[in-house]
Amino acid sequence: MRDFGELLRTHRIRVGLTQQQLADFAMVSVRAIRDLECGRTRSPRAETVRLLAEGLRLDDDSRANLQEAGGRPSGPVSVPPPAPSSAIVGREAETAALLSLFVDGRRLVTITGVSGVGKTRLALEVAGELHFRLGWSVVWLPSSRTPVIDDNQDTVLVTDHVPDASLLRSHPRLRVVVTALAPTGIPGEHVFPLAPLDVDAAVRLLVTNVRRVRPGFRQEDANQAALTGLVRELDGLPSALEFAAGWFMVYSPEHLLERLRTNPLDPTSAHLRDSLRLSLSTLDSDERDALVRMAEGDGEDERVARALSVRGLIRRAGPRYEVLNLVRAAVLEPVSGPHLTGGVALTWQC
Repeated sequence: MRDFGELLRTHRIRVGLTQQQLADFAMVSVRAIRDLECGRTRSPRAETVRLLAEGLRLDDDSRANLQEAGGRPSGPVSVPPPAPSSAIVGREAETAALLSLFVDGRRLVTITGVSGVGKTRLALEVAGELHFRLGWSVVWLPSSRTPVIDDNQDTVLVTDHVPDASLLRSHPRLRVVVTALAPTGIPGEHVFPLAPLDVDAAVRLLVTNVRRVRPGFRQEDANQAALTGLVRELDGLPSALEFAAGWFMVYSPEHLLERLRTNPLDPTSAHLRDSLRLSLSTLDSDERDALVRMAEGDGEDERVARALSVRGLIRRAGPRYEVLNLVRAAVLEPVSGPHLTGGVALTWQC
């Protein structure tokens, strides 16, 4: 029996929607979707299930499965993901590198990086390649539950939770790819830091997202400088680009860039803000203090640079490191509630 939240998330990722987009299509609040996917709400109303099914454009069988999951108590389950429907942009090298790691015998790979950089999307791409090109079984486990593994075939487990280390010992043909804000620390782990998109790929992704809300939008010489400026201000983070694209219904690229330069977090969602602050919560006190100093322009600390860069909070800029624009804004933005050094709130959803 499938868990409703896991099934909902699987369908949403398959069709390439964010929680905000699904909320818009289904006329259901983002908070309701977030609570369902996190498991805080386990018995949705029938009308909510119907609206979500319509927003996801589910076929009759998938709609029936979702309704069944919403009407019964949840139990242990792993939901295998279908191949993502949207094309991945600018991650060809990373996809090839991850495929090589698994084919060459790596058992556990953790994709790390700041929230919104595209860890889950890349993991799904790699899982799809292993399945369709090499015939591997794929187990999608977006929760800390015990998966069902077939020991008669090569299997890749995709999860965003720290897996039980005994799984790899018990299942010799199993490989695991973890998407996480920081390394898991499990022996034998290969850490794969995921950097933001480069400028060209980020512009392509931004334009693709803009055309979903403004089908007639064209990338041309007159707006090229503004588009390049926008993706630089947003650090090339796919989720930030996706949220910013919605503002093209209101602003020209030039006007949006002007607004971004005042506050790069302004045209992003509250969920992205909370996710960035959650990334910051993985740091210890020395790392947080060093990041705050770097965000304020007081120099870098080589002692903690690796921990910060593995988490995607800073990146190389020639011989030095720089704090991501959005991370700097999240660190320095005044917020209410209990918070870390630098004014970073410890309040977030899920």
